[in-house]
Order: sequence, then C-alpha cells, then structure tokens
Amino acid sequence: MINRAISVVVWIGIILILGCSSSSKWFLQDKIYLTDISPIGIAADGGFLWLSDVAGNRLVKIDTIGEIQQEYKDIKRPMHFAIFQSKFYVPEYETDKIVILDNRESQFLQLGEQLDAPAAVAVDGNSIAVADFYNHRIILKQKEKTYIIGKEGHHTNEFYYPTDVAWYKNQLYVADAYNNRIQVFDKQGKYLKTIGENDDIQVATGLTVVEGQLFVADFDGNRILIYHTNGELQQIITEGLNKPVDILVLGNIFWVANNGDGTLVKYELSP
Repeated sequence: MINRAISVVVWIGIILILGCSSSSKWFLQDKIYLTDISPIGIAADGGFLWLSDVAGNRLVKIDTIGEIQQEYKDIKRPMHFAIFQSKFYVPEYETDKIVILDNRESQFLQLGEQLDAPAAVAVDGNSIAVADFYNHRIILKQKEKTYIIGKEGHHTNEFYYPTDVAWYKNQLYVADAYNNRIQVFDKQGKYLKTIGENDDIQVATGLTVVEGQLFVADFDGNRILIYHTNGELQQIITEGLNKPVDILVLGNIFWVANNGDGTLVKYELSP
C-alpha cells in the first residue's frame, strides 16, 4: 500500500470506521501532472503506482509525485491491466492478446477464443475475466475452462463496448461503456443486477469495487460516481477530472487517471 509502515490492522480499522459513516465524503487533495504519459489503467504495487501508458506503448511505475521509477516497454497499446501475485496481466488492444509479465519474462494468456481489442482484464485466483471490446462480450476463464458472457445489445446480459472488469466477493462487475451502466454477474457468469442506468452516465470507462463501494469513471461526463454495491448512489465527484479512465482505491485515498490532460488526481476521505 502507499504507506506500508501502517499496519494492516490499522488500515482495516480506518476503512471500517470511515466506510460506515454516511456523512463521510471524498474530496480533492492533489493533482499530479505526468510527463509524457497518457494513462489508461492504474494499479498498485507496494508503495508505488503503475500506469498503462497507451500512447507510449508501455507500463510505467511511478512514485506518488509522478516520477517514473521503472517501465515495461513494447506493449502494444496497454489498457486496463491487473497485478496478481507479482504477475502483470496486460491487455494489448492492438494485438488482440493478453500478455502476462513475470520478472520481465512474457507469455500470452491462452483463452481459446479470438479477442478483438481487449480493453481490460481482472484476476481473482483461478478466475480471469477479459473485456472483449469489439466483440461486445466478456471472456471468463475458470481454471482450464473458458466461458462467454453476453453479446452485443442493450438488454440485460448484453453489452455495447465493455471497457473494464473487476472482481469483488465472487461477483464480476462490468463497465458496459456505451450502454452507460454497470452490470454485475456471479462467478459462473449469471446476471445479477444493473447499477447506474438511471444516473446519466455518458461513458462508463473504468471501475473498481472496494469495501462495499463501487467507483465508476464517467469518461465523457467528467465524473466519478460512487455507489454502495446495492446500487445506491452515494456521491458524485467532478472536481479535478478531465476524461477520467480508471480508479484505484487504497484505504482512505483514491486515485483517478485522467486521460484528457495526462494527470493523476488524489482524493481523500473526510468524516
């Protein structure tokens, strides 16, 4: 996490105390202007942040003031990626493949399906979900089996350019970008519910789910919408945003990657 000196127990206590307060709100704390980085995806590794630099065809590791510490080059238009057990699962939008990086060695994730511009990947143990953008579907890999969720359309269990995926408590949350909503499925791919369809989301580009809260990046609306996982809208944030594409929550801090102006915005939770 950002501050590894704070014990896990203390972090959990902070999250529970602040998360339970209905009056707690997120507020803008800082905005970092990145140098030559066009961010799409964001993830954490120790005390550092990783960004997918879509224009630079690379992943970059930065500190919390935006200085580059490390990079993986020659990744063809990396999108919303995942870090799981020190491995990087990176969708290559241009090559239609998922690259797995492990100590700078690389291999491709075998899905048994032809992707068309993969936009995101989420990993939860043996469960891997991929947002297959132009095929308007989700590929779900469970151990050695591969399943298809959805098809092109505007009804439940259908997608119109899905852009991001996230696991939370054995449920899969999908940013159904141009249907302007979030759809939720169980680990077997069964449809459970829809969130945000009545909240004027313009393009649901990125999402994350932490401690019972769903954070949604509304790209064209320049907003972050924060929901309880039951679908209740809790807060809308507009300050500091310019084409937000992804969100990372770390305790009482969350970060937003702005693709519009190449910035990283930091928010904190206030009681």
